[in-house]
Amino acid sequence: MYTRNKTLLLSVIILSVFCINLVCWGRGLIVFSLGGDDYMMRPNDTEPTLIGPFGWSAPSPDGRFFAEIAPVPDHRDSLYIRHLHTGKKIRSLKLKVQAMTDISWSPDGRWIAYAGNALGPIRGHRMDTELFLISPDGRRHRQLPDQVGEKPYGFVWAADSQSVFYNLLATNRHEIWELNINGKQNPKKHKPFYESARVLGTYPTYEFSPNGKQIAYTSHEGLFVADVDGANHRRVVDNEGFKLLYQVNWSPNGQHLVFSASKKFGDDYGLYIFSFASKKVRPLITS
Repeated sequence: MYTRNKTLLLSVIILSVFCINLVCWGRGLIVFSLGGDDYMMRPNDTEPTLIGPFGWSAPSPDGRFFAEIAPVPDHRDSLYIRHLHTGKKIRSLKLKVQAMTDISWSPDGRWIAYAGNALGPIRGHRMDTELFLISPDGRRHRQLPDQVGEKPYGFVWAADSQSVFYNLLATNRHEIWELNINGKQNPKKHKPFYESARVLGTYPTYEFSPNGKQIAYTSHEGLFVADVDGANHRRVVDNEGFKLLYQVNWSPNGQHLVFSASKKFGDDYGLYIFSFASKKVRPLITS
């Protein structure tokens, strides 16, 4: 079942101090979205702390700020930078296009990646989606060249902040693409999951370990960990007790995984922590 994937990911090293949309573990805090609100909590807290009723957000790598795009379509041409602990708005950045919901802060803090599309000559008609970078202060704004495919989503950065990884909404969910932000390489295709994995495609379903040597990912069959060269796929959490597993993230020390999952179809998701030492799962918060 866990067929060795021959596609290599030798160049992939991802930091675990930032996240995309659902859940992030870094700087001692787990940051997540639930029911349209953003929360934070430490792994041993019994209750989360509400940050605010914001839109889709991405925390900064230093754990001080987060970038937010409002969920209201008429306001998706602006990016808001806020204090993570208070939710207070620091600045508003005007975008050149209508942004989509997936945004991600680079590990070096210099860029925020997002997908967007300009309005065509016919009112309301959206042109092809493109990848963009904007600096947190709004002074630099770039469109990335050599994008592969339409409707990119689910951005994951390389540790050196030189590449962005993404999925394509309309293609094989097993494929992820790597795009060098300096245009020095053609986009590369990777297949990090085992061959027959049934992967959900709504959010990024994978994350790389802090040391860059392993990848954790979710599928309908459970939560898996593999080597980044496509070898040694193993299931660390099975799907017994869970109907759907969504996003996963590593703890900064690489000893735990936090993941979101539903106990049954139609339920809201909860957050759970897996320990590599004990091989056990404990609930963090259920909704």
